[in-house]
Amino acid sequence: MLTNIITAVGLLVLLWAVVNTTRLAVRNRKARNFDAAAYGLVPRERLDCRRSGPPSDEPALHSAVEAALRGEWEPAAGLLADTAERQDWAERWRVVEAFADLAVEDERWLRIWRAKRPQDADPVVVHAHALLLRAWAARGERTIDQTSAEQVALFRELLPTAMYAAQEAARLAPLDPSPWVTMVAAARGLGLSHDEFRGLWSEVTRRAPQHYDAHWHALQYWCAKWHGSHRLMFDFAKQAAASAPAGSLLSGVYLHAVYEATLQDGDAAYRTWVTKTALARVQADLAQARPEDRRLPAIRHLYAAVLVKTGRYAEALAQFRLIGGWCGAAPWTDARDAAAAFDHARGLAALHSGRPRP
Repeated sequence: MLTNIITAVGLLVLLWAVVNTTRLAVRNRKARNFDAAAYGLVPRERLDCRRSGPPSDEPALHSAVEAALRGEWEPAAGLLADTAERQDWAERWRVVEAFADLAVEDERWLRIWRAKRPQDADPVVVHAHALLLRAWAARGERTIDQTSAEQVALFRELLPTAMYAAQEAARLAPLDPSPWVTMVAAARGLGLSHDEFRGLWSEVTRRAPQHYDAHWHALQYWCAKWHGSHRLMFDFAKQAAASAPAGSLLSGVYLHAVYEATLQDGDAAYRTWVTKTALARVQADLAQARPEDRRLPAIRHLYAAVLVKTGRYAEALAQFRLIGGWCGAAPWTDARDAAAAFDHARGLAALHSGRPRP
């Protein structure tokens, strides 16, 4: 009798698995062939994987970059001096990153600037971050077991140089959080202890408590693949969201934590770590955010992906409509074909959200 019951239960489980697998296959096939335009979405042939959102119109920055390429450092100096004077630390960091990226490829203009103005903090701030970018470029983006000994050796050689340069920049610009953000970004590679890291972090938050990019770098330190754990990472993300004013987008750090967890745990992370409270906060902040906020597209991509994974299809579809045809962002860029991954997620959101838009 017991054997018959066990057999019957086993058959029912097997039948459920077959039906569920078939249903999933049908759903995925339909999602790959849905009519995007019928749901108010950009057709798949017009998807653009080059960026996460529309390019920003920044003539002053573009002009300064072009001037630097010609060896003219004065426009860059003017832009950075302006951000320091206004204490617009978010904008300053964006400009620092832009010129540090440029200096990695060609630093002649930066060397001239430093020689002309040896006591000027701004070129030192840029130089420190450029050294950090060089260090991470030398290491590469693969896991440590897939990184060569030569790469690791060069990484460990360059990182302390970047840290020393950032410390010098902090001495020259005591109010500027930017050098401290560079130090926070270097900390995980240098293997600083939790107490040492918290010391650096306190220096950042004392100067710019809502610095989004600093929070992203700190999240990397606290994630399990570096010097923390899922619990420490999510505690940090929750504290960041709780400390932020409405509409600041700092709550989006929680989505980055979910994304980091999925890189290790797969879709199980969505069931384990995604909460209604966190998503409600992100939704409210996205609704209040300034449309020109440069962080907005990347956060919206992550938010849409989380909504799909948690079965909130109508809300996801609304986000995909706001995203438009841009798909050059995580998590789609992790796939072999970013456009296909993005389009498949849109298809699931569309097909499960109801009727097409009239």
